[in-house]
Amino acid sequence: GGDASDVDLTDVADISCGWHACVARKNDGTAVAWGDTDNGYNLGGDASDVDLTDVADISCGDQVCVARRNDGTAVAWGNNHYGGDASDVDLTDVADISCGGYAC
Repeated sequence: GGDASDVDLTDVADISCGWHACVARKNDGTAVAWGDTDNGYNLGGDASDVDLTDVADISCGDQVCVARRNDGTAVAWGNNHYGGDASDVDLTDVADISCGGYAC
């Protein structure tokens, strides 16, 4: 999951970890992620380009994480080869999320 020393982990409601990254959902509905990047590949630890507000649920796999928001939309980040780039997928009206191994 990498080094979380620079991550604010106060008021955490839920944590999900994969092989290379973790994400924590806070009681205020925000989420924070941390973990590895390797040779320029985001392995789920860098969620700086992802809106992690109004988060209802989180899940991480090996190299990808996903968050479902209260409005039913979801967002994924991490290694694009394993589901980190979900731009071609309709992630609206999502009822449940789950990641395992290399995919969500």
